[in-house]
Amino acid sequence: MDLYPHKSGLGLMEPIAQINHNVHIKYGDEDHYRRVTKFEPIPPFQAVNAGAIAAGATNANPTEIANLRLFDNEFGQFRWYPIDHMQVTLYLPSAEGKYRLKQLMVPVDEMVVERDPCLHLTEIFIWEDHTPWVTCLNYTDYNIARSRIIAMGYRYRLEDKELPDDVIQGIRSGSIPCVNLMCSGFAA
Repeated sequence: MDLYPHKSGLGLMEPIAQINHNVHIKYGDEDHYRRVTKFEPIPPFQAVNAGAIAAGATNANPTEIANLRLFDNEFGQFRWYPIDHMQVTLYLPSAEGKYRLKQLMVPVDEMVVERDPCLHLTEIFIWEDHTPWVTCLNYTDYNIARSRIIAMGYRYRLEDKELPDDVIQGIRSGSIPCVNLMCSGFAA
């Protein structure tokens, strides 16, 4: 159970955790239990330009969003959106699809800002330098010269060691508050 009141149902982006909050980071089959020591907001910036794409085509290779790499003992909370006419499929990491259902991976297009103005549904969490990758589909009948994605969010610095075993047991039992984060794609 997540006991920290950290997000509003409506409104702009808020940090998922505060200083001294415990976090449980799930990355693939790894579990990390740490405490937040610092965080900073990251204003909107161009996270990636996957390049030119021909009409009706997908970029030739998945593109790493290297600008979202973080240092050791850090995680990021980001919301993102494309600004060019394309559909973006996100992988976190490169082989693990995000927004995956049984029969498809849901892509995001530039109209997401109309449907979800605060971008709640594009929020992702990144652990250290395990960055996302994207494929971009130009769904138009003309070539596009750029395929850009804007990202914004928060960068969190964590203690460099795991929490003590008794604290981890308290988190697992629900007696100690913790923010739980899925920092990879498909959660099976």
